[in-house]
Amino acid sequence: MNENLPSLIRENLVARRSGQFQFLGNLVEVPSEFTTGNMAAVSELTLQALRDLELGVERHAVSPDAPGSLAGVNNLVVRHEFSAGPVVALVAHGDTRPPTGDWTLDPLTPTIRGGVFYGLGALSKADIAVYAHALAALRDAKPTLSGTVELHITFDGEADGQWGTKWLLDNRIVNPDYAVGSGLAYAIGTSSVGDLQLQVEIKNLAGHPSADPMEAASKILGSLYQLRTSYLDIHSEVPGIGSPSLIIGQIQGGERPDETPGRVTFTLDRRLIPDEHPAQVEAELTGRIAETASRLGGIVCRIRRLKLAPPMKPGAGTDKLAGVLERQAAAVMGSPVGAYGVPHASATQHYTAVGIPSVLYGAGPERYEDAHAGGPDECLALDDVRKATEVVALALGEFMTPAG
Repeated sequence: MNENLPSLIRENLVARRSGQFQFLGNLVEVPSEFTTGNMAAVSELTLQALRDLELGVERHAVSPDAPGSLAGVNNLVVRHEFSAGPVVALVAHGDTRPPTGDWTLDPLTPTIRGGVFYGLGALSKADIAVYAHALAALRDAKPTLSGTVELHITFDGEADGQWGTKWLLDNRIVNPDYAVGSGLAYAIGTSSVGDLQLQVEIKNLAGHPSADPMEAASKILGSLYQLRTSYLDIHSEVPGIGSPSLIIGQIQGGERPDETPGRVTFTLDRRLIPDEHPAQVEAELTGRIAETASRLGGIVCRIRRLKLAPPMKPGAGTDKLAGVLERQAAAVMGSPVGAYGVPHASATQHYTAVGIPSVLYGAGPERYEDAHAGGPDECLALDDVRKATEVVALALGEFMTPAG
């Protein structure tokens, strides 16, 4: 990397710092709850904010059969080519969960106290600000680099990117050589858990009106909970991942308190660790459910997969990208920065699924739980936003410096 490039990048970041924090505040002010809101407003605001940074933005309308909250939403793609070379995508999302718990502040009023920024979606929206300003600072330094930096900004991160990053990849709108997704400022994520969701339906068989689907469901659930206890003995070899988990998220059935329901449904969520094979886990679960149901008379049991998102795993090229980020992050943070596993779904799981080396790095705190993501008083330190932006810009500068 040119010896003058780091100082030029830092000068550019200092000049834009107040604007970057305002950029984040403007995004937080716009309601963007995926399950209940309309994403069009936050999509348009993000588009204009990127244009204000003089970044060229492509709009790619979400498929017409997407959920209603995505009506009128455009996935946003920025491409800045320095010269021929590898394409590095910076991936973030602008939607949020509904606010939960007892907030002491208005979730949609950006608030700064003691250098800490509070607001719903602060964690995810901060990485939009980080990536956009890192690219702008690098561009304005006018370096001699090989490659292209892209921003992939979507609005269904809380739905695991089915209509965002996955849709962009499936439709060949984007096909980067590397990807960096939202993460923590003090570590480099190279692995994350995956997610399997199933729906189980239990109904009376014709001619068996006395059968009780709710009783059958309770026995199937008991078998699943028994299986869940065995997960405590399974531990990922990846630091930070832990053990698999199984949650029964929804149960529905019956219309009256004095009638046996004719139909019961429930959904389950099984988190997959990188050490597991998703097909084997799904076969074990469906086999367990089917075996229990087969012992119960007068009912029929149907199982439907709702979602399968494979775990994120390191691939060829991951070490190269992670190594550059580790070096730059350690220098900026003033302490060693290492790789870790993320115990939740990642922004880049769809990239690794198609063989694109990916890592996680962003403005998140040293411990993810300190951000209270989606919970009461979600927050992050503005100093971490500043440092993460510098790390990303410097890492891109090093990674894309021509060899020789």
